[in-house]
Amino acid sequence: MTKEDLKREALKFLDNQVTAAVSTVSMDGEPQVSTVYYYADADLNFYFITAKGSKKLKNIEANKKVAIVVGFGPAPITIQAGGIAETNQDFKEEFIDKIFKKINFHTLDQLPFLNLEKEGLVIFKVKPTWLTFLNFDKEGHPDTYSQDFNKLI
Repeated sequence: MTKEDLKREALKFLDNQVTAAVSTVSMDGEPQVSTVYYYADADLNFYFITAKGSKKLKNIEANKKVAIVVGFGPAPITIQAGGIAETNQDFKEEFIDKIFKKINFHTLDQLPFLNLEKEGLVIFKVKPTWLTFLNFDKEGHPDTYSQDFNKLI
């Protein structure tokens, strides 16, 4: 399978997932991980929302390097990436709408997310400096099955 084929499969996988884990580092050097709703574009850039005043925002303001993982099971497929998080008002509305559409609020448990609007939202774009795609699901996804990580970026 070519790298372009793997990228298409990775994008399909990302489109079918709703949440990612974003890892940041506090000003005290402590690692912190948060689950976020996200959107990934065709260039494998990630966009996620956080509230003004959140620990995640404070951590990123101090250190813009983040790591992202998508794929928590049950299928053993994952995408792992790292890059620099940046915020820009130019893309805020467009990607907030895309993230909200992707969430689709299937259950009432997701409704607390709407409370973020009260505090104000910040949207981050992460352009990966590295990204790997791993698929151990031989039966469910035989075309992209591999014993190794596939480095896409």
